Amino acid sequence: MPAYSPSMTERVARAIAAAMGSDDWRPYVEAARAAVVAMREPTPDMLEAALPDMPDWGYLPDDWRAMIDHVAGERVFPASRGS
Repeated sequence: MPAYSPSMTERVARAIAAAMGSDDWRPYVEAARAAVVAMREPTPDMLEAALPDMPDWGYLPDDWRAMIDHVAGERVFPASRGS
């Protein structure tokens, strides 16, 4: 059986919970999803960091949005295991 790998949404929820001083990440899943969706449009600084000195960023903005859309659509419950 493959090792459990938490979804990105769960990872963000756990980070928010830790920042709030909580051990229970589950109440923060919707806040995590909102935080991820807020990052859907990459800033020029983000794109420049990924591809410095390039005349354009090619498909990178589209690739970034596809990754964010994937995370925004992740099912967290009931697939999550343990705390």
